[in-house]
Amino acid sequence: MTAELAGPGAATAPPWLTSVFDGDNAAEPGLPGSAACALHSRSTSAAAARDFTARILYGWGFAHLVPDAQLVVSELVTNALRHAQRDGFGPSIRLRLVRNRSHIGCGVSDGSERVPALSPWSDLSETGRGLHLVDALSVAWGWIVTADGKVVWALFDSCS
Repeated sequence: MTAELAGPGAATAPPWLTSVFDGDNAAEPGLPGSAACALHSRSTSAAAARDFTARILYGWGFAHLVPDAQLVVSELVTNALRHAQRDGFGPSIRLRLVRNRSHIGCGVSDGSERVPALSPWSDLSETGRGLHLVDALSVAWGWIVTADGKVVWALFDSCS
């Protein structure tokens, strides 16, 4: 598993986050501080991801993070749907939320090894804004190449 840098000021994924995405251990029921859901290749997947994120974050007591986390998760899921399908990888998309003492991490995995990249855009651009939003709303973001594709992750400061 390789963690990569992404975006201005982004950092390598912390070990507590990368260890959760190693294999499928985040999906274990009852694992403290993590939650996962499988998403299908449907137009409703981003909405399902937003609902799941809100439910989990409210349950963990992080209501203040819900709006930003929902937007980031929506962008990451939309990118996974758009780009993984184009690469020939279908419905295997998984959203994971992880917490530790000072951060909430979210990760969206798909079967494509194509890594995300910030694209240039202007106020008149119709596409290419998603990762700029992720970069602006999260403390750090990046990707992890796995044996099964990749995970695009973002961190939120749970103390603010």
